[in-house]
Amino acid sequence: MRNMIVLNTVGELVELLNSGSLDTFVNNVAFAGDLLEKARVNGYNQIAIDDELGFMDDGGWIGVDEVGYVVEEMYLP
Repeated sequence: MRNMIVLNTVGELVELLNSGSLDTFVNNVAFAGDLLEKARVNGYNQIAIDDELGFMDDGGWIGVDEVGYVVEEMYLP
């Protein structure tokens, strides 16, 4: 059984992105709390990987399902 990483804040997401410890977030990471609410705000259940997170805005994003599990991603740093 695989351990799921649960992230609650943007800071935790940035830390995990900077660590480079995962090849993919799909089936490995879930969003909860403030981070899940941030993903839901735009209506797409996505977090943009952009300058707001401290990364170049190259069109990257992470998508979650209604529960918060990461189900798609594009251009992780």
